[in-house]
Amino acid sequence: MLNGKNIKAQGDNECELGYWLGKPYWGQGLIPEACKEMLSHAFEDLGMEKVWCGYYEGNEKSKRVQEKLGFKYHSKNENVHLALLNEDRNDVINLMTKEDWERR
Repeated sequence: MLNGKNIKAQGDNECELGYWLGKPYWGQGLIPEACKEMLSHAFEDLGMEKVWCGYYEGNEKSKRVQEKLGFKYHSKNENVHLALLNEDRNDVINLMTKEDWERR
């Protein structure tokens, strides 16, 4: 997501990476592979300096994907209301900088 339609970005050189995958496709390595391509595009083609990504506490699969990709913990928003689920969850926000990407 570009141009202010994201969780933390502060300018045109920052964006957010998001993903969702149906249960029948879990465990096949599809999300990490797709995310690597999106990160490459963000940093190498679009000139992004920061890419933000998040997950809800308890979603260990998303947490693990972001760790594998090299995202680093930034912050946590507690009791975020999810209207579609009519419940509150803690939102963990992670960050990858262009320097992080180049060092991987």
